[in-house]
Amino acid sequence: MLLGIPWLEKLLMHMITLINKKLSLNILNHNYKEISSELESRLELLAEHILFDQNENELKVNLKFISSNEMIKLNGDFRAKDLDTNVLSFPAEKEFQKFSGELGDIAISIPFIQNESKSLNRGLDDHMMHLLAHGMLHLLGFDHQKDHDANIMEDQEIKYLKFFKIANPYLI
Repeated sequence: MLLGIPWLEKLLMHMITLINKKLSLNILNHNYKEISSELESRLELLAEHILFDQNENELKVNLKFISSNEMIKLNGDFRAKDLDTNVLSFPAEKEFQKFSGELGDIAISIPFIQNESKSLNRGLDDHMMHLLAHGMLHLLGFDHQKDHDANIMEDQEIKYLKFFKIANPYLI
């Protein structure tokens, strides 16, 4: 014990944790002014909600908005697909999670989702919320390789979006 008083030490440790705790979502946005501060706040709330619901509320996620060229490079480097896509997730190794407090990283191609949301006739903000939920579920170990797993993942996405009054993206 640092102070010799257990309850005081516990209180101080809790206070230090709160002081050091950053938001659950670290947004890196250097180039895209069309992403409003209101949307960024909603994305942060969604991340908090998902992490809390999945009992991972001590972890953080890094979200970076990137260009199509950056996404093509990432997709080529990590998936051997030289094409743009909407979202990629990069889960952190368990050991790294323990000392960093980070669940992983998510990259969203802004030009791609701007075009995609128009072609799907969805609002950009709602589409962005959906893609963050999708990416976070990948970080948490969900996938959609098999129909059964895809249904589970989609049900989770729909549940989280409904909490924010966003329509089921699979019915639109």
